[in-house]
Amino acid sequence: MAKLGNATAVAKGGNVKMKVVGGLILAVIALIILLSIFNFASTDANRIGLHYGGGVIEDKKFKSIIPPGSTNKLIGPGDKLYTYPIDQRSYIIGGAGADTDNADEVTVVSKDNVRLGIRVQVYFTLNRDPKVIQQFHERIGLKTEAYTQEGWDAMLQSYFRPQIDRALAAVGTDYLWNELYNNEARKTKFQTAAATKFTELLPAAVGGDYFCGPSYNGTNACGELSFTIQKPTPLDKGIIDGLEAKQRAELAKQAQEQKNQQINVELQSVKQQVALLGSQGYLLKSAIESGKIQFMVIPQNGNVSIPVPTPAATTPR
Repeated sequence: MAKLGNATAVAKGGNVKMKVVGGLILAVIALIILLSIFNFASTDANRIGLHYGGGVIEDKKFKSIIPPGSTNKLIGPGDKLYTYPIDQRSYIIGGAGADTDNADEVTVVSKDNVRLGIRVQVYFTLNRDPKVIQQFHERIGLKTEAYTQEGWDAMLQSYFRPQIDRALAAVGTDYLWNELYNNEARKTKFQTAAATKFTELLPAAVGGDYFCGPSYNGTNACGELSFTIQKPTPLDKGIIDGLEAKQRAELAKQAQEQKNQQINVELQSVKQQVALLGSQGYLLKSAIESGKIQFMVIPQNGNVSIPVPTPAATTPR
């Protein structure tokens, strides 16, 4: 009987252990199921998130904004998070650090039909007003996948570049090529006109005011995008060579004119001296001044000894 009791006690202890282990297994399985059902959303400090329903138990609609720098925000099963940059961004055409090929330029035809190459820099931030950024995502972001880096670059190329080309082409025909190449005031006026035109064209092309100036921080006024251009340069380098040759000729002409003016001044001085001294007197004065004639002042009734040069002795051969 004692042995039977011991066996029964061991059996009961084993059942308890099995139940505990089984409970732990069930808890782990339940946790895995819960984690698979629910999502957690996080955003970097320089990115804002748009939370959309996943369509498992609800419609695929916008639900909320996830602020920058959020960590493990609980979202529903199957929900999706799309993030966009909120820091200053740029679109640069040509040169070091360009978003295009280094040698790329915008081609513009001047008023006098000279083709110019222009490099452009645009600096901006994304408008983070909830309604505006939601509209941007649904109209532009989803189509171009702008929430990814590759998609963002493709979006800029698709929407920014054509409007920059149009803006520069629209105002370029108001200026002569050498004004844009050599005249800083005219170049600045051209840049301002191009920036104004680009600011008009971009919202119309993308369908809204999705982009703000580089100083926008989400609480202040949106502001205008920063639009700058580098020195427009003729694509035909022979035009620049011709301009430089013309400038060299102009400088040489100016130097000759200055020389001629100096000669005229000297000639007038000679004429005045001849009129005063007579031609022989002027010649004598000039010879004395040049050192060709030497003279001495002899006091009246004074004795003067004039040294006579001694001929050099010759050696008989």
